[in-house]
Amino acid sequence: MRLWSSLLSKLKLRRTPPEITRRQAMQVRPLRNPTLEWKHNEEGNVVATLTRRAGLKGKVITFFLAVPEARSIVLDEVGSFVWDMCDGQHSVEQIVEALRQKYKLTRREVEISLNEYLRMLGKRGMIAVAVPRELMTELSEGTKRTLGIQELASAEEADSDAAGGNAHDPVDNTTGAVESPDPPAPDDS
Repeated sequence: MRLWSSLLSKLKLRRTPPEITRRQAMQVRPLRNPTLEWKHNEEGNVVATLTRRAGLKGKVITFFLAVPEARSIVLDEVGSFVWDMCDGQHSVEQIVEALRQKYKLTRREVEISLNEYLRMLGKRGMIAVAVPRELMTELSEGTKRTLGIQELASAEEADSDAAGGNAHDPVDNTTGAVESPDPPAPDDS
């Protein structure tokens, strides 16, 4: 089976999974999409508003399906807790520890659930991740390409871009970021 999998990967018929270790994955810092509108409701839960895609893809989907202009998603207590920590300052490791302490769960339970939850938020364009520079140097170019990692400009370049009106998201100079290519879109199902 391993030989078959290797052959498909070499023929580029199967995408090779990125070579990233668990330790490396725990160092990334989830970051909320700055274009996404969200707020806390009366119960303290996060309500995020996903807007329909504006480009050709959105028009095609709207032509075939009745997709509303915007849709609100209410996160539960745990989801809201994680969302509040997705500020680009807390690593996945720190979020895992905070969840373990608050909800008295095992590390494995938290890691599996958190990984799936962050993946879902990423697919919906609600978050991206900031990657520490020291981790960026450990990753191969192929892995960076597979994950869609783009390095942010240095502090000097960001300052000069800001003066010209092209300011990047405010992430400190110790990180690079994976940026969401599309604005958040409502789930089409």
